[in-house]
Amino acid sequence: MKILDRYIGQVVTQTVLAVVTVLVVLFGMISFANEADKIGRADYTIGMAVIYTLLKLPLQLYQLFPLSVLLGTMMGLGLLSSHGELVVVRAAGVSITRIIVAVMKSMALLILLVIFIGEMVAPPAYQYAVHSRVKAMAGKISLNTDYGLWARDGDMFIHVRRVENDGRLIDIRLYDFDKDTRKMRFVLSAETGVFDGQQWRLSKVSKGVIEPDRIVVKGIGELRWQSLLDPDLINIVSVGPDELSSFKLWDYIRYLKDNGLEYEQYELALYNRLFMPLAIIAMVLIAVPFVFVSQRHSSIGQKVVIGFLIGIVFYIANRLIGQMGLVYDFPPMLAAALPTLLVIAAAGFLLRRLR
Repeated sequence: MKILDRYIGQVVTQTVLAVVTVLVVLFGMISFANEADKIGRADYTIGMAVIYTLLKLPLQLYQLFPLSVLLGTMMGLGLLSSHGELVVVRAAGVSITRIIVAVMKSMALLILLVIFIGEMVAPPAYQYAVHSRVKAMAGKISLNTDYGLWARDGDMFIHVRRVENDGRLIDIRLYDFDKDTRKMRFVLSAETGVFDGQQWRLSKVSKGVIEPDRIVVKGIGELRWQSLLDPDLINIVSVGPDELSSFKLWDYIRYLKDNGLEYEQYELALYNRLFMPLAIIAMVLIAVPFVFVSQRHSSIGQKVVIGFLIGIVFYIANRLIGQMGLVYDFPPMLAAALPTLLVIAAAGFLLRRLR
């Protein structure tokens, strides 16, 4: 049985690796094409666009791996089915459960490798790629970190703690320095900033003026702010929750909670990462019954189409349920786990029918 497990696992592993290679190359080409309109802006060259695309590939590999496992498992078992090997295996008394276990064994090392890439390699590589692109396209943006971005506008230094999905700036600090003495003259702080098409409208603003012997703080309320920062530039420099590692997400969630800020979006991203291995297992479980149900009635191409559709539906459902959970105050853990649990339940139902 060990030889059979090794053979099934080897075939499935090879097809999964082939699928993930094709998908990563395809999405890498799409990513490079999306950079085409930015080439030539300031110091952003074709070479830098290539580097940005290559550094983004580990993140794309991590995000595409569940779909690759689904397609690769269906293709691998489909190849065995088309050659009549699955029929022989089943006739020899090997159960479907045993075949699933053989596939799971072959996936274990790949899952660990992809988790390592997703946690340790992809986030710093992608953030370095973003930093490099920003320096080339807008040299005044000096640093973009997990906890916000820094920018320089003349003699003023700008720090934005967080950028919302709708483009709002949260927790803004403006540090103004004297051009000659290099001493700080005042600090402006604002809770939020909204771009009205021409300039930023800051709300709940306070100003701290630094005098020789004291700091005078006064509330301003609202303030119009003209700056080099615009929504297009912020979209370039901002790093979303899906691009952060679990460790960074955990630290940032604690910061948001301690300061009474909204943290559900980041908590959802954290649980999506934690449930990643379970999602991969769900993809294997749903792939196996489809192969056995259709082994005499569909070709490899049809299996690929079916697997791709299942993967797209899972991806959309995962995103949709997660965002609906945020809107309707579902627990982020439930919103992140529900699509995977539904797939496992559907796989269990199909496997029971096969038996």
